[in-house]
Amino acid sequence: MIPRFSLTRARQLDEAFEAFAAAGGEAAYLAGGTELLQVMKMGLAQFGTLVDVKRLPELRGLSLDDGRIRIGAATTHRELERSALLAEQLPAFCGLARRVANVRVRSQGTLGGNLCFAEPHSDPATLLLVCDGRLELAGPAGRREVGAADFVLGPLSTDRAAEEILLSVTLAPRAAGAGVAYEKIAFFERPAVSLAVRLEVGQGGDGRIGRAVVAVGSIGERPTLLPQAAQALTGADRGQLPDAIAAARERLAEVEAVPDLNGSPDYKRHLAGVLLGRAATQAYEEAVSRA
Repeated sequence: MIPRFSLTRARQLDEAFEAFAAAGGEAAYLAGGTELLQVMKMGLAQFGTLVDVKRLPELRGLSLDDGRIRIGAATTHRELERSALLAEQLPAFCGLARRVANVRVRSQGTLGGNLCFAEPHSDPATLLLVCDGRLELAGPAGRREVGAADFVLGPLSTDRAAEEILLSVTLAPRAAGAGVAYEKIAFFERPAVSLAVRLEVGQGGDGRIGRAVVAVGSIGERPTLLPQAAQALTGADRGQLPDAIAAARERLAEVEAVPDLNGSPDYKRHLAGVLLGRAATQAYEEAVSRA
């Protein structure tokens, strides 16, 4: 059973900050609540006041602004799954959202809540790393921007101060000659291993990879970029791609992995290598088709 708490529905950012401050450190911001209410029910956290922010206009909307995709933090996974804009600009994100947990969670849970909770076995943070993800936060002292690679600090720990609200996430859309893929293996409705790849090929028609970005998630304490694996893919053309993927897999041997119910570190690294092959192949085919 969830302990008693008071609920304040904020209509403006200043109202949210004031309600949070008035609670004297015993408050939390509420959006979808799929993670927060669960930990309260389990007795792992207690808050006397919840400040509902999901209706704040700064946290809503999904648009293409100044060449970047902007997603309001209160956007649900279901809205991401069904977004026509994402389907056109970054279909890998639609596919990711479509496979988050179950339809009940997707209809209630929000992108911002997922990122702020920083559960190691979650989906979006890994994909953000290969799409130049940036997060805009606001607090009583003003607004600031944080890169996706610097936001998640560890399990259930982020760079967000307690009084700050995550407003939005921006991403780089697919460019001509670019492909993005996200793959995962999930147990218990959460990814055991997740891997994202972004590849860019030249416009000359040779299909050579000019730039690669690779990230792995769910096997360690935080999602991580893999520059050595990306380097192994860079420069490969179609004929060289299988060997490049094999070389990239070898770079996973040193990736930090945490043993848990999903498997041993070696098993997780093996799964990451399997996903790397799938994601790199998908991203390459998409990139070539758009070159």
